[in-house]
Amino acid sequence: MAVNSVAMILAGGKGTRLKELTIHRPKPAVSFAGKYRLIDFVLSNCTNSGIDQVGVLTQYEPLELNSYIGEGSSWDLDVHGASVTLMGPYTSRDYGFLWQGGTAEAVILNMPFIEQYNPDYLLVLSADHIYKMDYRKLIDYHIEKGSQLTISTIRVPEEETKRFGMLKVNHENRVIEFEEKPQKTESRLASMGVYVFSWKKFKDDIIHKYQRHLYEGVDFAQDVIPYFIETNSAVFAYEYKGYWRDVGTVEGYWKAHMDLLDSDNDLNLHDYSWPIFSKTPNLPPHHILKDAKVRNAWINEGSMVFGEVYDSIIGHRCVIQERSIVEKSVILTSAQIEHDCHISYAVIGDEVVIPAHTEIHGDETNIILVTNDNLEEILEHQGRGEDHEK
Repeated sequence: MAVNSVAMILAGGKGTRLKELTIHRPKPAVSFAGKYRLIDFVLSNCTNSGIDQVGVLTQYEPLELNSYIGEGSSWDLDVHGASVTLMGPYTSRDYGFLWQGGTAEAVILNMPFIEQYNPDYLLVLSADHIYKMDYRKLIDYHIEKGSQLTISTIRVPEEETKRFGMLKVNHENRVIEFEEKPQKTESRLASMGVYVFSWKKFKDDIIHKYQRHLYEGVDFAQDVIPYFIETNSAVFAYEYKGYWRDVGTVEGYWKAHMDLLDSDNDLNLHDYSWPIFSKTPNLPPHHILKDAKVRNAWINEGSMVFGEVYDSIIGHRCVIQERSIVEKSVILTSAQIEHDCHISYAVIGDEVVIPAHTEIHGDETNIILVTNDNLEEILEHQGRGEDHEK
């Protein structure tokens, strides 16, 4: 890039609204489309945008994410002049042990990492959204506006406004009001959790202001953005026009997968000019057996389909046995659907074995999530399968 920038990716969230999917892993490590992890999208955006210095801030259940990212080779972040650095909570002489109590606090605590590059601009990015974005255009807009903080936004319908930080802007797109998850608002501009700060302004104002309050938790939405607006700093909104989805709920996670199956989907993972990179295992090709039936499905490597799959995503190393039907569902890595099952409107988690003759049916407003942590409960509620051949 023509400008010197550092990206800090916030990847420490618990993702509690994804329920059992995030009991043993952080939300950014959850798989998507069978082939990817959620964090692949932001890491790939950095690579494709020419952002070479990337910090990943971890906290909750970090082991899987740390192992997955490694040195960043899958995203070309291990080449000369580029790097990805994983950073979690730590102890220090000045602060003792600090659990990162807020999004801004996590960045402030890792200021030495940013300072070593002396950047002109600091990108702060969320690790759990599905989108493809050229951050160069965002930074160019930030420079053009003479902005000190630029917030990337997307338009959302009225019924979703209470889930996001909502912005009001004037005719120049300057932010005049910001409200975090309001119960009611006329605004439709929602924050994407993607920010550009002029680094000198952030360092001089924010770090100085909040360094003595780190134990209290410092958050971008609750503290930093309101401070910039209240002090009449130059804060602008950048409206993003592409595909973006917050997969923070089971229904949102399922819907993002169904979007992929739409031939006209705006995400378009077949766009080789903006690839989404991932760390994938070496597996044999998927195998669709002679009596199987498959329509409008993504089948990943190592999977075998003996039964029927319609309008669904099948992850790595899955098996769909004879006379079983999977429709409008997402089947994650190494799951097995034994024979004579019928699964619809469901998300089946990693390594789950659905016993023969089981029926699991949700609907668009009630997606059934099945993991090994709630399998027994789901089987009791939905009707435990029985092998009638015995």
